[in-house]
Amino acid sequence: MDTAQFLNHLSVSLYWVCFIAYTTYWGFGFTRRKIRFSVLLGFVLLHLATISLRGIAIGYFPLTNKFESFNAFAAATFIVLLIYSGTESRIYRMSLFGVGYGFFVAAMLFPKGLSYAPPLMLTIWYVLHVPLSFFCYALWVSAMAAAVARYFVPGGKKLYDHIIDSGFQYGLITFSISMIFGGLWGYVAWGAYFLWDAKVVWSVIIWFFYATCLHLDYWQAAKRLKPPMAILGFIILIMTYVGTSFFIGSSHSFR
Repeated sequence: MDTAQFLNHLSVSLYWVCFIAYTTYWGFGFTRRKIRFSVLLGFVLLHLATISLRGIAIGYFPLTNKFESFNAFAAATFIVLLIYSGTESRIYRMSLFGVGYGFFVAAMLFPKGLSYAPPLMLTIWYVLHVPLSFFCYALWVSAMAAAVARYFVPGGKKLYDHIIDSGFQYGLITFSISMIFGGLWGYVAWGAYFLWDAKVVWSVIIWFFYATCLHLDYWQAAKRLKPPMAILGFIILIMTYVGTSFFIGSSHSFR
């Protein structure tokens, strides 16, 4: 067994360790605030180690197939959860965690062998574009989780509105930067900043959607629409991220 295969086997073994750890977290919720952050931080660091080992194995950024894609998106979601781990709403925390856990579990359905980056991925713009996209998606998932909690938890609306606004704002900023890098990647890979490709078109749709969400503050009567918009945005996000890769087909699809 060569070094790359050894590192891959080690990475997959740690993935299963993470699965046990996250499942335990899901089952118990670690509701004690004093240990909640520390426990999840340890799990996330272990998770990032599994991703890093695959990167070392292939000698490139480990986002070359569907297993790595879902795995990385789950990690981004858990990182955002770390930021808001002090939030006392169990529904918010478990809704956000549940999405990340769902993608983490879904990753196991795909082949876990090593995939080496094709030439079109061998550019710094790809490395900058994709992780930022995942992180902004995770921020929008956080907004959705806060909207769900706002409906089901009495009180705390001010806190949930703050999380929703933060998800809208920082998610859009991150996604805008990601789209700039994506355009540069597109020019290097396909010779054009914009293509009539399903992933690109849906990315434009979701950008305009969350830009609209930000402007709801300028219309007093529309502010109440933020929670349902956050939930609707999650549906659009799933279509942008998953639907275009699995059901429509896109040049951006992971193998």
